[in-house]
Amino acid sequence: MYYTDTITIPNYICDQYDHISLWGLARLFQESAGHHAETAGMGFRQLIDRGKAWVLCRMYYVIDRMPKESETVTVRTWSRGTDGLFAFRDFQLIDSQGVAATCSSYWVIIDFDTRRAVRIRDYWAAISTHPDCATDREQLDRLRIPKNAEENLVAQFPVKPSMLDHTFHVNNAEYIKWIMDNLPAGAPHNAPYRFSIEFLNETQPDESVSVYRCNALSQDDRNTYFKVCNNHSTAVVASLCEIEN
Repeated sequence: MYYTDTITIPNYICDQYDHISLWGLARLFQESAGHHAETAGMGFRQLIDRGKAWVLCRMYYVIDRMPKESETVTVRTWSRGTDGLFAFRDFQLIDSQGVAATCSSYWVIIDFDTRRAVRIRDYWAAISTHPDCATDREQLDRLRIPKNAEENLVAQFPVKPSMLDHTFHVNNAEYIKWIMDNLPAGAPHNAPYRFSIEFLNETQPDESVSVYRCNALSQDDRNTYFKVCNNHSTAVVASLCEIEN
């Protein structure tokens, strides 16, 4: 039911404070998801051979703390099954103190030629499932930026080959890196926080991206929102909210 990887945290996925970055954690989770899927014949390379690929749709992280460089940690992941086009996958990052961070995610399988999602049940292999949800959200609803949010352009740059993955579009972790690089002053890095991200449209080579930080006008809304746009559409929306102790 569970798949685990034990990892010694390398410094190249850590931030300036030597803690694993959210971008680095996304990479670790993606790697473990691929390893688990491979055990059921549905890994990234196995699907590519059939003209298909896994694509992330939504992720919700709950970060209690981030372990540091050279610490040995365990990534635990499992499938919570499927519903329609979506496959559900959860993650835990476990250090010497216990569970440090969790994540729930939605994935789809796309056809390489049409770039459209296919029915999961047509490709779902005998991968075991576990009903437990790692976070406090069993269902990941659409992420919407408040209509009255004030948008501010905080970064703009072209897409480089190093930002792409084997599906020839920008890797999900790159968007997280761009967002975390443009947090407002005083925003949490290692303090407890929640982070949600929804991937709406792919960004391809030779496009440019614009990163917008969006501030809700409501004082009751403590989220900092982000929107990443490419040449033709909104590619990603995200939100980050500090957890009150």
